[in-house]
Amino acid sequence: MKGPAHRYEHRATPPRLPELIPSLDRDRLAFKHYRTDREKVERRSVVRGLMLMAILVLVRSMVRAGLGRVFVQGWWRP
Repeated sequence: MKGPAHRYEHRATPPRLPELIPSLDRDRLAFKHYRTDREKVERRSVVRGLMLMAILVLVRSMVRAGLGRVFVQGWWRP
């Protein structure tokens, strides 16, 4: 159908994303802050756990070796 009728054919506009409402923006921002805070807490707890494990391994190995062998007499004097 080429001709004058084709020129006036209605075409749909391409789809657009809806505009975000302010409360949704606030919720997204609040969730982002919550997530970063939780990541910090999680990292701290992982580091604390690793430090505790290292200390426990050190103490266990010292006890297993025997405190007399680890701290020989006069070890604190130069």
